[in-house]
Amino acid sequence: MLKIILKAVIIIFLGMNFASAESSLVEKAAVQKVLDQVFAAMRAGDAETLKTLILPDTPLDRANPDKPVTRGISKDWIDWVSTLKPGQADEQIFDVKIHVEGPLAVAWAPFTIALDGELKSCGVNQFTLVKQPDGWRVAYLIDTHTPEKCLSR
Repeated sequence: MLKIILKAVIIIFLGMNFASAESSLVEKAAVQKVLDQVFAAMRAGDAETLKTLILPDTPLDRANPDKPVTRGISKDWIDWVSTLKPGQADEQIFDVKIHVEGPLAVAWAPFTIALDGELKSCGVNQFTLVKQPDGWRVAYLIDTHTPEKCLSR
């Protein structure tokens, strides 16, 4: 009888872990989709779509190696994107690492960016996203720019 109870407890525990892992994978995929949509909108010069993916007044900061953090807000970036022709700016993210805990997600995304077809910089984006009733939205972004690392290759 004890063996049966122990087996039942183990099966329940494993089932709960599997369900949690499956849910986490679904949420990570949803976060990745938002990031993909952000950069697709940027490449298209589509500021209106960006406004639906980024919370209003989201801080967009830059971590600088030898000076204080440069502070910005999403409105300025969205305004810049609105001036772009489709394909003029091409930021690509890769090796994205996403962590999700309930309604909070963090994504670490190395990137390269080209303007008018010329590689200009690379670095890392770190996004914080929050799950809203209508889906995941970017709530914070900080990045680094290290052009010397990608332009010297």
